Amino acid sequence: MTEPHLPLQTDGELRTRAGQLFAPGEDGRAWYVFHARPRCEKKAAEVCCQVDIRHYLPLRHSEPRRRQGQRRYSFEVPLFPGYLFGCCDAAERYQVMRSDQLVRTIEVVDQQQLLSELHSVYLATHSTMSLTLYPQLRRGRYVRVIRGPLEGVVGRISRRKEGLRLVLNVSILGAAVAAEMDMADVELVD
Repeated sequence: MTEPHLPLQTDGELRTRAGQLFAPGEDGRAWYVFHARPRCEKKAAEVCCQVDIRHYLPLRHSEPRRRQGQRRYSFEVPLFPGYLFGCCDAAERYQVMRSDQLVRTIEVVDQQQLLSELHSVYLATHSTMSLTLYPQLRRGRYVRVIRGPLEGVVGRISRRKEGLRLVLNVSILGAAVAAEMDMADVELVD
């Protein structure tokens, strides 16, 4: 769901909320990728709220470079520009498409993979880690974070000259987000 990045009371509360949000669809509902009109992601998320569709619009904090004499400001921008995710049936999907905020919907073949990837992205966006948009990583070992703000998150590791990056793919979009990591904070997944 579209929500400001307010700190949650406990890590358990965050994980509970993620588990509820990314539960598989029931009663003929399935998860879809909604492709929004340019700069209309938040409006599309509002339409999903009005129609009572469970949805997720991943946001990141943006703080533009400040010019001399200019006030400091910040705002939330979509992590994956142009896209949000929703769980709905055919009638609800039709209602959202009629709102004129979406260009198209993309059917998700592997529902479980999408939910797993979105769960990791959700936990990462609600942590204190700085995330950057990254190309999808097709190579690299799978690791699980065992310490720190991303504890429990599974992703691929990318080696860089400066260190390591944990890359969280969203396969259906062909995109990913990455966070700098210390190798001592991860373990290999079989």
